[in-house]
Amino acid sequence: MKKMAITYVTCSENGLYGLRYLLRKGHKISKVVTISADVAAKNLVSGYVDIAPICKAGGIELVVLEDYVLRAENLSSHETDLLVVNGWNRLISGEVVSSFEYGGLGIHAGHPPIGHGRAPLPWNIIKGFKEIEVYVFRLTEHADDGDILAIHAVEITPHDTAQTLYEKVMYRGAILFDRVLKDVLNDSVRSFKQCKEDIVVYPKRTSEDGMIDFTLPVEDIFNFVRAQSHPYPGAFSFMDGSRWHIWKAIPFDRYSFEDEPRIPGRVVAVLPSGMVVQTGSSPLWILDATCEGQTVVPADLDTMERYVGLRLVSEPS
Repeated sequence: MKKMAITYVTCSENGLYGLRYLLRKGHKISKVVTISADVAAKNLVSGYVDIAPICKAGGIELVVLEDYVLRAENLSSHETDLLVVNGWNRLISGEVVSSFEYGGLGIHAGHPPIGHGRAPLPWNIIKGFKEIEVYVFRLTEHADDGDILAIHAVEITPHDTAQTLYEKVMYRGAILFDRVLKDVLNDSVRSFKQCKEDIVVYPKRTSEDGMIDFTLPVEDIFNFVRAQSHPYPGAFSFMDGSRWHIWKAIPFDRYSFEDEPRIPGRVVAVLPSGMVVQTGSSPLWILDATCEGQTVVPADLDTMERYVGLRLVSEPS
C-alpha cells in the first residue's frame, strides 16, 4: 500500500465534519487550506466555520488565504500528493489540480450530470426531488463534471430542511471520501465518466432569490421555505413595508377557508403555533418567522391577532 499526504481544502461545516472523519480513519492530512472569517463574510459564505482549532490540536499545517481563490503558490503542493476539496464554493484551476501527483478530488450532490453548480441542496428541495445523489469525483477546471469515483443516494423526505439535508449529505460525503482514499492507496480506483452533452448547471442563488410568491400552490411554497432555511439566508416576504423571513411553514388544512375569497398572502387565522396564510391553493401554516431579527411567529395570540387580514406580499409597500 502506498503512502499519501493530503492537502485538504475547506471553509465550511461539512468540510470540518469530513476532516474529523478522515482523521479518525487514519488518513494523513498534512495541510489544510481555508479562509478567514472576514473573507467568508465578504463572500457571503454559508455555513463558514473556523478550521484552526482542529488543525492546532492535530498538529496540521494551516494555510489561511487572503481571498477566496486557490492558487498553486499558496499550496506548495510538492509537499503533498493529493488535493481533497470539501466545502469550497469556488472553481479550482487546472493548474492547481495538475500540480498534485494524484490530482484532486471534489464532492457534489445532484443527479449527475444534472445539477452541477451552486446551491445543489436548495435547488433539489425546491424542484421537489425525493432523493439526491452524493458523489466524489476527479476535479477538473469545470464545475462538478469530472469522472465519478463513488456515489450514493440520500433520501429527501418531506420532513427535511436545507439544514437536515445538509447534514445527511455531510455524513454520506465523509464516508465516500474515506472509501475513495482507501481505493487510491490500494490502486483499486474505479470510475465512470459523466455525459458532458447532458450536463445541466443550476444557477447561483443569492439572498434575494428567496422572495416567496404566495400565488403558487401550497406544496411549492412549503418546498421553497424549507429549501432555504438555516444555514441559508431564508425565504422572505413583506408586510407593512418590513421584511419577514419565513423559516418554517407547512401545509395547514385544505378543507379550511374554502368559502372565503382566496387572496394569496392574506393572514386568515392565528393559532398558538403560528399564523395561517392563504396561497394559490390551500392555506399555509407559518410556524417560525422573524422581522428585523426579532421573532414575530410564534408569539402570544393577542400579538399575532393584529396581523389577521394583512397580507404578506412580494414588494415593500
